[in-house]
Amino acid sequence: MKNNSKKIKTIKYYSEEQKEIFKFVVILGAILIIVGIMYLFSTIASNKNTYHYDESTKGSINYDVVTVGTMFNRLEDEYYVAIYDADSSDAIYYASVLDKYKQNPEATKVYFCNLANKLNADYIASDGKSNPKAKTINDVAFSDFTFVKIKNGTIDKYLENISDVKIELGIGK
Repeated sequence: MKNNSKKIKTIKYYSEEQKEIFKFVVILGAILIIVGIMYLFSTIASNKNTYHYDESTKGSINYDVVTVGTMFNRLEDEYYVAIYDADSSDAIYYASVLDKYKQNPEATKVYFCNLANKLNADYIASDGKSNPKAKTINDVAFSDFTFVKIKNGTIDKYLENISDVKIELGIGK
């Protein structure tokens, strides 16, 4: 005997809320799969491009270097600022003169301001004429080499000749 029972198909009806939830779950699942694949690819790619450095260097701050914008607000009441382009051909000579002066234990503090620094570009004399009468940052225009003495936040002396600087520092002519 054959079982002649008829199968009854039941039709399921979904409410609008159930359809929206189903769509949300499908979209969420697809997003999770895509993010997972991207994560795997980025992990694989970053592992191939890892660089191993055997030696690390510590950063340091040079407190003897200033910009034109900060040269008027140092802690000392009186100090010097040597302003020149560190990349110029005369830079070594200027640095050696200043190093000779710094060897004196009673030397007044000397700061260095590099004209090659982009932050100082606005203070370079564009027409070649500096402003030796400058007293504040608003008035300054520096030539290739300028040596200033700052006293109480204003320019006290303004020298543009290295021989004058040597006389000012008391290290010869």
